[in-house]
Amino acid sequence: MNENVEIPLLINDLIITSKHLRLGEEAQASKHLRMCLDKLETLISTDMGKSRIASLLPQMLSAHERSDWLSLADYLEFEIPDILTHIS
Repeated sequence: MNENVEIPLLINDLIITSKHLRLGEEAQASKHLRMCLDKLETLISTDMGKSRIASLLPQMLSAHERSDWLSLADYLEFEIPDILTHIS
């Protein structure tokens, strides 16, 4: 695994981001989302979880483009952490 990405910290960041989205705090969520995506990008550049996480990114970006904050929050709080838990 890439030492730059610590999975428990990433999961925590994803959950924090999802909570900002659920509360309608779009500016905070956007800042945290960029940080999370950078960490996920580093992670999927390795073999671990690459295909499962990469397959969700288009769906997440689509939810973001539609301003579907609840769907995006679900991906961040449940889908991605579940994958990360199984690869750590």
